[in-house]
Amino acid sequence: MTARPDARTVVTRYLQALRTRDVEAIPELIADDAVYRIPGSHPLAGTFRGLDEIGEKFFAPMGELFDPDAGYAVEVSHVLAEGDQVSVECVTRSTTVHGIPYANEISAHFTVRDGKIVSMREYFDTQYFARTLFGQDG
Repeated sequence: MTARPDARTVVTRYLQALRTRDVEAIPELIADDAVYRIPGSHPLAGTFRGLDEIGEKFFAPMGELFDPDAGYAVEVSHVLAEGDQVSVECVTRSTTVHGIPYANEISAHFTVRDGKIVSMREYFDTQYFARTLFGQDG
């Protein structure tokens, strides 16, 4: 019997998969019935339910917003983990498809069960996100 990784390890692997744009590893780390909540009034705001919807309505559109040849950094400053709960503070950095430098501070809270992420809630500067990625003002 193989031991399941702890919640901190699962989230750390997820963040590494984001950094390297490992599209095969990401679904292996997210439960089929996971729920992602992204705040704001921009086109990617909302609650996404299930791995298919998260991929289709969050990951695929996010991937189209950034230059595929530019690096995608996830600079973690804090990780707090207790049981199945993990909170992360980080800065994501990249370049948009329009050549604009992007850097946004994020606080994300994850719940992990049975070795997979079952929920994620992100908190970040949604006005900056909307302005930089979608050209939306306030």
